[in-house]
Amino acid sequence: MNGKTVAITGGTGFIGTALARALLARGYGVRIFTRRIPGKRVEGAQYAEVSFDSRDSLKKACEGADYIVHMAAVLFSRSRAGFEKVNVEGTANLVAAAGSLAKPPEKLVYISSLAAGGPSPAGAPRTEGVPDAPVSEYGRTKLGGEKEVLRLPPFVRRTILRPPIVYGRNEYAVSKIAHWVKKGFMVNAGASGSFNFVYVEDLAAAIITALENPATDGNTYYVCENRAYPWKEFIAMLAAAMGVKMPFMVNLPAPLLGALGLVYEAVSFLGGAEPVFNRDKAKEGAAPNWTASSSKWEKDTGLAAWTPLAEGIKKTFG
Repeated sequence: MNGKTVAITGGTGFIGTALARALLARGYGVRIFTRRIPGKRVEGAQYAEVSFDSRDSLKKACEGADYIVHMAAVLFSRSRAGFEKVNVEGTANLVAAAGSLAKPPEKLVYISSLAAGGPSPAGAPRTEGVPDAPVSEYGRTKLGGEKEVLRLPPFVRRTILRPPIVYGRNEYAVSKIAHWVKKGFMVNAGASGSFNFVYVEDLAAAIITALENPATDGNTYYVCENRAYPWKEFIAMLAAAMGVKMPFMVNLPAPLLGALGLVYEAVSFLGGAEPVFNRDKAKEGAAPNWTASSSKWEKDTGLAAWTPLAEGIKKTFG
């Protein structure tokens, strides 16, 4: 047994579940923070009910944890305040709770997003040295969460990871795209440029490396397969993996994309739910290129064994 305990916020989600299983396989103890205990649980993991509005509940849940991986976030909201409440204020509460413990955690790894950096020019992947320029409220509040993590006391080490599109079994967004590819009709957001991807098991491995490797302390990294893919090539890979024809594809101009986001917000409001698409995501969709270089990560850690997109898609949808 490793003997170390890792607390995971957002641990009931797609990435968190993969990370929990990978940590358990390496002998770590795993404690998953959740607003309510789920019916379906990861075998061997502990669960702690928390409220990100309550520093006391977070402090109690953090007690005894050697490491914290913070990935709980709001991806969709109708307002800036909705993003701010979880992505910035919730992170600030966690940082305050962890830093006030008599025995604070050794390290916190914050799972941010490429959206915190922003889109990239054609042919020029984003690097850590390029000034941040998020275009969405999601991206701006994930960047705000990063700034809160930097407020940790100096005796708590920290690393920030910025993955782009994460995919794998049971992931919602790419699975939804695959659903439309199978139907033979695909509406593309904006100009449909180039993108970077990271297979969920590779991201889980990167998070564990960030916990274990002191060379990552104090750094921010883009973590992904170090190759950009044109959107149409990605769609073609999905179609081939599922054994279907290339779908008929229509590009939706940015103004119509924004209007569609507004419709989703209105319908979800009437239904009393958060929207699964909104004007904020429309702003991201209007920027054609979302690419990043993982060269800094590879240099600092010596790890560059990413799952190629074609292989990852076959594992996911084949």
